[in-house]
Amino acid sequence: MAEKREPRTVSRRAETARDALAAAGRILVLAKFRFMGDTIVATPFLGQLRGQFPNALISLLASPSAATALAGCPHVDAILSLETAGVSRWRHSRELLDLLRQGDYDAVFLLNRSFHCAVTSAQAGIPVRIGYATDLRRPFLTLPVPYSFDRHEVECHLDMLRALGLPAQPQLPELWISEEERRPMAARLTELGWPENRPLIGVQPGSNDAAIREWGAERYAWVADRLVEETGGSVILMGGAAERPTAARMVEAMRHPALNLAGELRLREALAAIGLCDLWLGNDTGLLHAAVAQRVASVGLFGPNKVLRWGYATPRHRSLVVIPDRPARDDTTVRRCLDAIPPETALEAARAVLRHPKRQPEEAAYAAPAPDPAAARSPYFDATLAPALAPVRRR
Repeated sequence: MAEKREPRTVSRRAETARDALAAAGRILVLAKFRFMGDTIVATPFLGQLRGQFPNALISLLASPSAATALAGCPHVDAILSLETAGVSRWRHSRELLDLLRQGDYDAVFLLNRSFHCAVTSAQAGIPVRIGYATDLRRPFLTLPVPYSFDRHEVECHLDMLRALGLPAQPQLPELWISEEERRPMAARLTELGWPENRPLIGVQPGSNDAAIREWGAERYAWVADRLVEETGGSVILMGGAAERPTAARMVEAMRHPALNLAGELRLREALAAIGLCDLWLGNDTGLLHAAVAQRVASVGLFGPNKVLRWGYATPRHRSLVVIPDRPARDDTTVRRCLDAIPPETALEAARAVLRHPKRQPEEAAYAAPAPDPAAARSPYFDATLAPALAPVRRR
């Protein structure tokens, strides 16, 4: 269970920022521009920020895909987006600066660790700038907040509220997919062969950064086949268009039929399909967070460099990882650790999360997974999760 931190005595700088926020008319939350999953993980922060400042106009600035995914979020009044794909650094800087100036914001929370965004927020003249004190950003922030590379990202975001002396409690991410969106997707899956009275198992065998994220199409096929035999369920494969060949390899390796929808669905359709699943099995991607956010039982396969910050460990959400014995930063070690996760372990984890009854959305407990607590503090994490400028410590 993640620790619950109580409000603590704060600095004069934090008190000044909190007083300014209490009087603020317009608050901006700036998320990462590249990754949808990172913004989904920010939803517990958004909800608790809204609870603390109910009268402020809160806007979220994120990537276009994240803006689409978070449509309907009740915690913000507006969702803005900036495209970074194919956009030059100069143009992006200009557009970001213009947007920040035009918004007339009283305060900004910088949930990313971008030096560029911290500088641009200062250039825009936003009076209160709260963000992580990493990557030389401290001089550009009015309230720098420590960032811990061995804490869950949800907790790191909530630390911004705690730094202000405000209460913040662990929560799972959220998404808002309507029944009006799920019904046509259910009908579509039924037409494609899914009997609605049978379990639906969603799998994402592909990912970006395949070398350090993908567990393996053939391993997923082995697990999926046995789940079909045990549950009588149907399997759908999902992911982006670039992941379709990986999904096709999984279909080919399976003994039972599976529906390959990778690259076939628009984002909101994909999220609705995930919400219909009884189980989600996949790599460390945004779709895994989307499954957790909809309380779909999930098993995530992680490299050891990511699991403490992005994994889940609740009765319905498991993260599997193998920790190396010796410190290492290289991708080869990450790949070796992914390959070392046995398919039998993934199958048993899937059985376990499926056995646990689904709870209502108020289910909030999560914990960064550490099957062996000592392993979580091993030299590996000292070496790989420390700030980039810190020296590697070895035993």
